[in-house]
Formats: sequence, structure tokens, C-alpha cells
Amino acid sequence: MIKKSIPQLPSLNLLRSKDFYEKNLGFKTLKQYDDIILLEKDGFELHLWLCDDPSIPQNSSVYYHVDSIDLLYADYDKKGIVHKNAHLMDKPWGMREFYVLDLDGNLLKFGQSIDA
Repeated sequence: MIKKSIPQLPSLNLLRSKDFYEKNLGFKTLKQYDDIILLEKDGFELHLWLCDDPSIPQNSSVYYHVDSIDLLYADYDKKGIVHKNAHLMDKPWGMREFYVLDLDGNLLKFGQSIDA
């Protein structure tokens, strides 16, 4: 029986990624090793693993279901990290979404149900 899912995203430089996730996205580091960093935000865990192939993060993504998407968007937009082609908008599949690219090209999608 599945009890929990933890996304794992590739990172070309773990220390640089850790800094980005902590300063810009509000994550806290739980544990750090030579080849993986375990992060947490709002009870949600994320792992960043060391990778040396730039094409992998450029083809990786994670989708976050969030509350108060307008506030989150305002915070991330003020920090200048919202993807230039993916500002906050209502999608035909019933979600209000925006996207962020991390420093290695991982696509971070944030969405809230329009009904919420």
C-alpha cells in the first residue's frame, strides 16, 4: 500500500539548487549528503539528486497542488522566478496555474482547483 510519494528532481549543482529552493521557494533542508539533498516545505518532502547530464533536469517536472495560489504567485512573481511564458492563469482542465523553472531547468508547476 502506498503511503507517501516523494518527488526527486535532478540537480547539476546541489549547493546552488539548495540555495535556490531555500531562498526563493521557502524550502528547508532536512538532510544533506554528497549526492542528494532532502528538503521540506509545508509538510511536503522533495529530494534533489546530483546529476551530470543537463538534458535530464530540462525534461523533469513536478506538480504541486496548493492553497492560496494567488498569494504564492505574488510572492514568486515578486522574486522574479515565475516562468516568463507561464504566468498565473485559469486552465481549461479546471486548474488555476503558474510555473517556475529552477536553475537547472526542472519545471515546477503550481496549481489550485478553480472550484477551491
